[in-house]
Amino acid sequence: MTMAAAAMDSVAGLASAVADAPEMQRVASAISDPTAPLDLVTDAVTKVLASVGLSPFASDHPANPIDSPALWAVLAWARRQAEEAQVPSSFGRMFPVGETSEYTDALPPLNQQTNEQLAKLAQTMLEAAAIANPKGTAAGITFFGQFIDHDLTLDTAPQPTETVDVEGLVNERTFAFDLDSVYGGGPKKSPQLYQGDKFLIGTAADGVSPDLPRNSDGSAILVEHRNDENLILAQIHVSFLRLHNSLIDQGMSFDEARQTVIGAYRYVVLNDYLPQIVGQDAVDQALSRPIKAGFYDPGSQDAPMTPVEFSVAAFRFGHSQVRNAYNINDTSGGVRVFSLDPTVPDLRGGRQLPANLVIDFNNFFSELPRATTEDPALIGRAIDTKISPSLFELPIPGAEGGGSNVLGFRNLLRAKFYDMPSGEDIAGAMNVPVTGEPVFSEGTPLWFYVLREAELTTGGAELGPVGGGIVAAVFVDLLRMNGGIKTVEKPKLPDVSGGDFRIGDLLVAADQPPIVEPQPPAEQPCRSGGGRPIFDPGQDRPGRHRFHEKLHRAEGPGLGRPGLHPLYQQRSGLHRLHQQLHGVDD
Repeated sequence: MTMAAAAMDSVAGLASAVADAPEMQRVASAISDPTAPLDLVTDAVTKVLASVGLSPFASDHPANPIDSPALWAVLAWARRQAEEAQVPSSFGRMFPVGETSEYTDALPPLNQQTNEQLAKLAQTMLEAAAIANPKGTAAGITFFGQFIDHDLTLDTAPQPTETVDVEGLVNERTFAFDLDSVYGGGPKKSPQLYQGDKFLIGTAADGVSPDLPRNSDGSAILVEHRNDENLILAQIHVSFLRLHNSLIDQGMSFDEARQTVIGAYRYVVLNDYLPQIVGQDAVDQALSRPIKAGFYDPGSQDAPMTPVEFSVAAFRFGHSQVRNAYNINDTSGGVRVFSLDPTVPDLRGGRQLPANLVIDFNNFFSELPRATTEDPALIGRAIDTKISPSLFELPIPGAEGGGSNVLGFRNLLRAKFYDMPSGEDIAGAMNVPVTGEPVFSEGTPLWFYVLREAELTTGGAELGPVGGGIVAAVFVDLLRMNGGIKTVEKPKLPDVSGGDFRIGDLLVAADQPPIVEPQPPAEQPCRSGGGRPIFDPGQDRPGRHRFHEKLHRAEGPGLGRPGLHPLYQQRSGLHRLHQQLHGVDD
């Protein structure tokens, strides 16, 4: 079929034909064929125009119809429609599996285990004693990884009870580092998120601090509602909203602000997050291979395949990093992520942000500056085969009795019905050494294998060869398809960490003054071992939300802890706001 015939066939055919400049030239060449009927363009464009409800027309230049302005107007319209259309990504496999594959090197699925066997394995994963990440990876990395996961994948299929054809599943996210989980379709297609070119932002219960925009029932107004699962993740999402809005306030257009935020996001994913979870060697190895040259073939650039080895196993390692409790700020005390006891406070979302749980990101990212008198940032857990009590059982109504609310069991069961290969077989296919002994005679479930591999090969500091290899390959190739690694440049946003731009810098950038000139490195760089810069107690400390900066900034002598805002100068550090809201016995 000629390009002109494709154009005549449908608007979609025309859009495909003019996806880039070379294709446009081929259209022009076909239409200018001297052997073609003189009314070829007229017929093609008439049909295209009629299909979108516009009046047909004749070319202004029948002898050279390619000069028709109306034709090029239609071509431009078709191209714009094609660019705006989001083609869904389908789930698939990195490694062909058994009977579902036409490949001779297909791996056998590990699906012989009974549900009772998987439930028994899951019960061994309850954490008895927490083990900190041995290289000191900060606790915020866990939740930034959850944010990334929600930006890349959304499998809406229910918890399976029988074998699932994964190739028939659709990823409801774009499987690209494009923040579609934040921006949706922009103001025109997702108007509920915006007021003009700026995001709607809600207010916490203190009447000051930012929160997700919410409905009257407390539910968040989001494209990706999972980002309100817990209050740490919700406030990470708010940081992206606030950064975009601050860039609009500085005079950027909507598209300029969006591209700036997305560019900064991609930069920290490649240069901070990925090296911390897989190691720089794994990143470099993935970068050294041409795209599609490894074991991950993403296929279409417009809708790259989402591998279940990544979404159902390797990138679920973060579940083992979650601590049992978090000090959200300097006065909150330790708060569990989820609690099945309604009398025990927790961090679950779906409600207005409580006044005492406004996050201080300095507690979560070691690169952000703190005074010498303050405790260091929280450290995440090691990557191993244990799940903290706070996350071991999920608050799923009605599921507690049957045990189907146990997180490990849910992960293992999904992998079984998705016909995932064993970790040992995946290691063989990747040509890396097998780690540990099989859990079952047929092999080890891939998710469990990835966790145990990290524990045995790195002491739980980062992912091992199988888990790290899968995650690094997917991340690097997606970034390549999102515009190329060379386009992932250091953002021109405030850098308060005193070094390279990192995740913490991104999350507090909305609270910093815009950069006018390039800033020199801080006089006091990070401590050895990845510690944070040290600042004088009386010095204004960049890097906090404005609310926390106001509360922590010294404004004169007081009777409580030295260097604190007067609000804190009561009862050895319990600030007056908490006394008023919660009583002196809080």
